[in-house]
Amino acid sequence: MTMFQPRSIFLLLVFLIGFSACSDDDPVQITHYYNPVWTPDGKTVVAGIWQYLDSGSDAVTGPWIDPGTLAVYDMETESQSVITLPVGTVHRLYSFDPSGMALAFVEDAIGFYSLDGSELLRYSPSAGGTPMHLAFNNTGNSFVWTGATANEYTVNTTQYNSTGWSIEDESTLFSIPRESPMIALELTSQRSVALRFADGVVREYDFDGALLNTFTTTPFDTENPWQQRLMLYSLNGIRLLYFRDGSGLHRFDLESGESRQLVKGAVVDMDVLASRATMVYETGTGDVWIATTDASPLTRIAPQNLMPRFSPAGNGIAMVARTTPQRDTLNVLLLR
Repeated sequence: MTMFQPRSIFLLLVFLIGFSACSDDDPVQITHYYNPVWTPDGKTVVAGIWQYLDSGSDAVTGPWIDPGTLAVYDMETESQSVITLPVGTVHRLYSFDPSGMALAFVEDAIGFYSLDGSELLRYSPSAGGTPMHLAFNNTGNSFVWTGATANEYTVNTTQYNSTGWSIEDESTLFSIPRESPMIALELTSQRSVALRFADGVVREYDFDGALLNTFTTTPFDTENPWQQRLMLYSLNGIRLLYFRDGSGLHRFDLESGESRQLVKGAVVDMDVLASRATMVYETGTGDVWIATTDASPLTRIAPQNLMPRFSPAGNGIAMVARTTPQRDTLNVLLLR
């Protein structure tokens, strides 16, 4: 295997995003954040937000803001706004397009939304079945998506115009029999994808449908799509695919075909950043650890934090601090 030296990791500052408190006579507002995601330039963090009013018991009396709300935090002004979208935001996958102008969701169709909550484009493909997963190509305005028909899963590509927000071209690359449910998609190069299935199998395909790699994992009993993700590390000819299952954290080498378990035991969430040769992960005890992409050295950086996400620009890690059952804070650990 090709050896490489990771960059040193420097931690600069932790700051919290705060919110105004209610008076003693008011019901307590319960605030939970979910799955922070950065814009590509590292200037904005978004996260699903769900808020309730609690009159004094632990039982939730009802939603104060329905799911479909998204917190938008501006790193430069240190201010937060909340927008409402016509899609669910709690434990639903979403990602920014390469321009950072639109946040994309897959829910029967593929929707593009601006950070003021307005719909830029709703795309219902003419072929390929019902959309399931989406991955943006980082060269040009195109994305790969998987679809489901009655008997097949399809892998498709679509080109779009991010100025007028219109679809320019679409095509189906290949299809495979619909057997075990497909649960995740990741681009592994400009011409290949990895697909994860509920039976524990991960397969890498060329865009022409040729099978490139097959890996076997432990079937993973979770319906949270963020926990089912495949994450690619690609740098200087090294292509590593990270994922988690019930037994821990694993890595596939897409060049050599080697499979390696990096962390044994409960790993709830993770992220990897190629530009720093670094990964972060959340353990079952609710602690966030940072390490090289070989899982060493291990350093606990944030106890009682969840859902760590790197900024693509390499300037920070966003996390959800859940120190009480009533109120979360959105933490950002700045990196230099």
